[in-house]
Amino acid sequence: MKKNLVSFFALAVFWTACENKPKPQLPINQSTEVSAVELPEGWLGSYMQLKDALVTEENETAVAAAKQFLEKIQQIDTKGLEAEASKAVQDLIPGINYDLNQIITLETKEQRIVFKALSEKAVQLMGLMGTTTTVYKQFCPMYAGGAAWLSLQEEIRNPFYGDKMLTCGVIQETFTP
Repeated sequence: MKKNLVSFFALAVFWTACENKPKPQLPINQSTEVSAVELPEGWLGSYMQLKDALVTEENETAVAAAKQFLEKIQQIDTKGLEAEASKAVQDLIPGINYDLNQIITLETKEQRIVFKALSEKAVQLMGLMGTTTTVYKQFCPMYAGGAAWLSLQEEIRNPFYGDKMLTCGVIQETFTP
């Protein structure tokens, strides 16, 4: 009985997190994300462009954003960080480079698989470097055992499922300046 109750509770949590209730939404091509002009400078802006391209399933835009992200990740300045945090950031960069180089060569479905790993590193990077703007760590329990990503908006726009499950997810954490 107890096992059934736990299973029921777990299913209820997943169901409510990704319930596809009819909600008034903009069409997928009319993103409510901030425009490129308003994006933060550096790696975070490139990450957001990549995420948004995966939301709207725009492969060429995702490739361009990944290439820009590759450039921006090399410009990270860790001088203001403590030695341990600086080393942790430097340790993340090769994995981020690898993920981005993979995304450049793949189609949208495969890009999303790599984006899961990239986002795990981006969340770590955000925790180490901090932010000058509010950033939300969002999470979809339905994608590949659960996947997190960063967003500048509270509104969930899932980069792993696009318009199939656009609003699947919850906010797990908020990074503030």
